[in-house]
Amino acid sequence: MKILLVFLGMMVVSVTFIAYEGDMNHYLRLQTNLKAAAEEAAAGASLYYEEEAFASGILTIKEEDARLYVEEIVSKTAETLSLDPEKGESLTYSLEIQDGIENPYITVSLNLKTQDLFRLRFLDVTEVTRKARYELAEF
Repeated sequence: MKILLVFLGMMVVSVTFIAYEGDMNHYLRLQTNLKAAAEEAAAGASLYYEEEAFASGILTIKEEDARLYVEEIVSKTAETLSLDPEKGESLTYSLEIQDGIENPYITVSLNLKTQDLFRLRFLDVTEVTRKARYELAEF
């Protein structure tokens, strides 16, 4: 009987570890995917600058065009992640453009709200946030 109890205890610990490892790998893949999307959105949005102002030495970002580009990247990322709005899953973004300074920058923050990512009861992660900043070097 003692051997059976020890075996059952070790099995429960092993199954818990395997579930945690699988869920953690999924969580890390989500973070990597969101980070890549945020970096792509920030870098791409920085390409929408006003040509006339740039010719005179001032770097100004076209905010509306940059926002449309970021929205396109966010929608493609949401399709890639196969989000289900009926379950309360959503991907939102915030865009911060700081131009007119010596080193202008664009910051994109992606926020994924989803169901609990971990099957274990003592872990509760329902939100993943990644942020990327693209700083334009002095020209």
